[in-house]
Amino acid sequence: MSESSQQAVSILVVEDDPGDFGLVRAYMRLAELGISGDKKPVAWAKTLAEGISAAKSDKPDIVLLDLSLPDSTGLGTVQAMRAALPGVPIVVLTGYDNNALATAALQSGAQDYLVKGQFDHDALGRTVRHALVRSILELQLKESVQRLELALSGGDLGAWDWHLPGDNVTFNERWCEMLGYTLNEIEPVVSSWKKLVHPDDWTVINAALEPHLKNESQMYEAEYRMRHKDGRWVWVLDRGKVVEWNDDGQPLRMAGTCLDITRQKQAEQILLDSRNHLKEQVGKMASQLKELRDEFEDVNTTLRVLLNNRDKDKSAAQDAMVREMSQEVAPFLLKLKKSIRDHKQARLLDVIENNLQQLASSYGNTNACTLLFWQLTPVEIQVASMIKQGLSTKDIATALSLSPETINVHRKHIRKKLGLSSKADNLRSHLTSLPG
Repeated sequence: MSESSQQAVSILVVEDDPGDFGLVRAYMRLAELGISGDKKPVAWAKTLAEGISAAKSDKPDIVLLDLSLPDSTGLGTVQAMRAALPGVPIVVLTGYDNNALATAALQSGAQDYLVKGQFDHDALGRTVRHALVRSILELQLKESVQRLELALSGGDLGAWDWHLPGDNVTFNERWCEMLGYTLNEIEPVVSSWKKLVHPDDWTVINAALEPHLKNESQMYEAEYRMRHKDGRWVWVLDRGKVVEWNDDGQPLRMAGTCLDITRQKQAEQILLDSRNHLKEQVGKMASQLKELRDEFEDVNTTLRVLLNNRDKDKSAAQDAMVREMSQEVAPFLLKLKKSIRDHKQARLLDVIENNLQQLASSYGNTNACTLLFWQLTPVEIQVASMIKQGLSTKDIATALSLSPETINVHRKHIRKKLGLSSKADNLRSHLTSLPG
C-alpha cells in the first residue's frame, strides 16, 4: 500500500441500510482514504452473500461488516467473512454499544468495531488505518513464528519460555518428544522440568543458571541428564537468556532451547574409553620393553663372557700355530731354499716365506690388518701380499698359475673391500701402511 497525500485503500462495505452506506462513503472522502490501484475506493454489498461474491471478484484491502444482514446475523457473519477473506482485516459495524459483543467479535476474528451513530470521519479513518497496520504486523508475526518453528524443527531443538516469578513455563512439542512425552502430558510449570532432571546434575545447572538470573552472565548454558519416559537418561544441551527484566533488575521472562546430545555424549565416552585402553596398553608395552631390556642385558653379559673365552681360545690357537710355523715350517723352508738352484723357484720360495711370515704376524697380533684379511678370500690374501711386496700383475699371475686378467679382477675386489674408490689411491701404498 503506497503512501501519498491520501492513503490508497479499497473498502468493501457490507451494509443493508443505504443511509449508513452513504455516511460511510462520505466519511471516506473526509478521511482522505483514496483509491488503491484500479480498484473502486468503496464497494457496496447489501447481503453477506453479495459481499463474499464481491470480495472474491475484487479483493478489498479492508471490510466494514454489519452484524445484522438479511441473510446473516451475529458473530457467524464475522466467521463466514473471515473464512472467505483470510488475512483481510474486518471492522465490525454494530448498532449496539455492547462491550461483551465487541469482545466476542474480536475473538471471532475482527480487527476492530464501530458503533453506528457514534463515530465520525476521523474515527473511521483512524480505525481503518490501525486495522490495516495491525493486519500487516500480524502477518509479519505469523511469518516470523513460522520461520522460528522451521528453524527449531530443522535444528531438532526443543524450545521453552519461562515466566518468572510465577514459575509458569511453556514447552514446544519437540521439547516433550525428546523425553518421550506428548505436549499434553507435560504440565506447563517449572516443577515438571525439575522432577525430570538427574539429581547429580543440579550443581552444574545452578552454577550456570544463578549467575545469569543475577545478570552476571550474558547467557545460560548447561549440559545435564533428564529422565526419559521409558526410564533411560537423555543428555541435553540447555541454553537460554533472560529477555525481560523489571525496573528493579529482577528477571521476568526467560526463553531458550534444548538439544538432545545423547549420541554425542556416547561418542565422547567411547573415545574416552579408547584413550584409557590405549594408555593402559602403552603402559603394558613399556613394562614389557623394560623386561626385554633387562633380559637383553643378561644375554649381553653372557655373550661378553663367551666372546672373552673365545678370544682366549683363539689366542691359544694362534700361539700354537706360530710355534708350529717357527719350529717345523721355517726350518723346512730354509732347507728347501738352500737346495734350489733355479732362479724363478728361488723367487717363488721367497714369496711363500714372506706370506708365511705375514700370516704368523697376523695371527700373533690381532690388529687392523688381521681384521682386514678376514674379509678377503684366500686367493685375495695371496694377491694382496704379493702386491705389498711390489710384484707386478704378470709376476703374480705366473706365481699363482692364473691369468693377468684374473689377477686384475682380484685387485678390483681388494680395492673395493679396502674402500679405495678413487683411482688416485695406490693399492700397494695402502697395504704397506697397514700394521702387521
